[in-house]
Amino acid sequence: MLVRGANDEEATMAVAAYARIAEDLRGRIASRKIKPGGPLPSELELRDEYNVSRNTVLDAIKKLKDEGLVETRPGQGWFARIRIVPFVNSFDWADDTAIEQARARGRVPRAAPPTVNLQPAPHDIAELLRVPLGTEMIVRRQDWFLEELPWKQQTAWCPKAWYHRGARRLLIAEDIPEGLGAYLHAALDLRPCGTKFYFLPRKPSSSEIDFFCFPDESDPPYVIELIRTACIADDEGSRPLYTAVGIYAGDRNRFESSRSALPSERSVTSPSALS
Repeated sequence: MLVRGANDEEATMAVAAYARIAEDLRGRIASRKIKPGGPLPSELELRDEYNVSRNTVLDAIKKLKDEGLVETRPGQGWFARIRIVPFVNSFDWADDTAIEQARARGRVPRAAPPTVNLQPAPHDIAELLRVPLGTEMIVRRQDWFLEELPWKQQTAWCPKAWYHRGARRLLIAEDIPEGLGAYLHAALDLRPCGTKFYFLPRKPSSSEIDFFCFPDESDPPYVIELIRTACIADDEGSRPLYTAVGIYAGDRNRFESSRSALPSERSVTSPSALS
């Protein structure tokens, strides 16, 4: 008869313990209880929670690192590894269209409730909206997520004059599902007249690094700043309606344009090719 010794039993228990810890943490990551890019409990917290040794905790973490689920950030701890699946955006989409397209592609989009406040127009916004510097603006800021991974930050600047003309939802800290432009056109009986775009890849600020859960490295991924100024048509011609500044994580966003080519841009078949 084979008799197992105490050392064998202890080894078996240790294996079972690290596998159990790994399975538990794997489940927390899958269920988003530990968010993408978010921290795992510390070594001391895991030792206390599971009543195990340091080596058992380290074995569990190693297993998750081998599976590509966890990464170590020196001096900070262990973090759930971000799995990037880039999303292709169109310059021509309104906000509601972007949400619809994400869902149609099997993604899980979410927009956090906006924050709303009043601010004087800074120089760049005043210039884009063709209003005097310091004009009172309604500023609506909103964070967007895909599978709970930060997708973009958006800040919309609207002259408060639109509120006084009847666009009362501008000052309510609630989402506008149909999109800001569609709401303003309907509420104020306005005619859309195109959109102007400014597109700027750049290095992220410290707050953007934190929001997008970028690795704490000397050369983090870039962000894409997309400034859209929607315009309306009236008796005096075209004029700006509002400006939206979107900050997109460069490692998880791609862009395309789906607009039709202008007549001058379309290819022309030569008569000889038709013969």
